[in-house]
Amino acid sequence: MLKNVPTTVRRILVHTENILNLNELKIKAGQNPTDELIESLKITLDRWAPVTNGITDTLEIRGNSGHAASIPESESRSDLKISVKVFISSLKTDALSEALEKVFAVLEVTFIDSLVLAYPSKSEPSMLLPALQELWQVLENYVAWQRLGSIGVSDVDTDVFISLYQWAKVKPSIIQINLATCCVVPPALQEFTKDHNVQLLTHSDPFEILPRSALNDVFGAAEDAVSLFWALRFQVHVKCRGVLASKGYLLCVHRTD
Repeated sequence: MLKNVPTTVRRILVHTENILNLNELKIKAGQNPTDELIESLKITLDRWAPVTNGITDTLEIRGNSGHAASIPESESRSDLKISVKVFISSLKTDALSEALEKVFAVLEVTFIDSLVLAYPSKSEPSMLLPALQELWQVLENYVAWQRLGSIGVSDVDTDVFISLYQWAKVKPSIIQINLATCCVVPPALQEFTKDHNVQLLTHSDPFEILPRSALNDVFGAAEDAVSLFWALRFQVHVKCRGVLASKGYLLCVHRTD
């Protein structure tokens, strides 16, 4: 729980660092992604150390664990594969841009191999597609700047994905679906991804990575006192061994009280 935060702070950035180093999580193996995130945040906030950034309305927090490095220092960058999944809570391009810049800065890298965008939208497909197209243009810019490799989306309807693919300059090369909510992969999506060499992957992330009730509990806030702006999960694999060397979360919340 976060305590003694000045009232002038309106934004809180949290970096869990490499959670593979957290013994508390090791004994709770098999947690679902939301439980893992909640536990990681609680551990981080319990031992937090502020990061001085010169911005008076923003508090940046890292876990004071003694394991600050999120990228294995013993490995060459060319031997690593970095993948990121961004969970944004609103269809705002500034949320996505901020999340991207933050993960580059925290990991101290200039290139991310793979990125998937997730948004828990209940909008009609006709309303969702234009907003996704705006977000996709942000990702396309980062590909053009050679800062992102493959890019994709998570949990969008088949028709929306096909429309996005046909419209995009940089084609999505990944689509993730959650088999917990979609028991069978739609045949049309299977056929399209096969014909267009798109990776069709399954995942176990919940529809909403950090529900409001959990958010309030983690930050010790009254109802609606904090809101999630964006969250992301990074994973670093050693290519030649297929070993997960680092994993962690970054997120940004806004205080609304």
